[in-house]
Amino acid sequence: MNKNIIEVVTFQVKNGVSETQLLELSHAFGDALKREIDGFIKRSLTKKYTEDKIEDQWIELIWWDSMESAQIALEKMPKTIEFQEYASALKDDDSEIFYLEENQNN
Repeated sequence: MNKNIIEVVTFQVKNGVSETQLLELSHAFGDALKREIDGFIKRSLTKKYTEDKIEDQWIELIWWDSMESAQIALEKMPKTIEFQEYASALKDDDSEIFYLEENQNN
């Protein structure tokens, strides 16, 4: 039995990109994932909460049915306009990506 994989991406947004713009680009990217990649399950975009509101750290979680699906997405999605537009709003220097194996014994 395959275990779901959760792709975790942390990033910051470039100066001048509003939260509204980011969310619009994120929505278009999510639609492209649904359309282009078999094995896509769901996606969540969250903003790190801080009292002083100075830090602008985002965390994106993408659930896949397998690591193979996640790897196919890494190869295929950068070629799409939706990914390119979304990625253009993100700072390159602070991004991190890693994968978690979901425990389904809930």
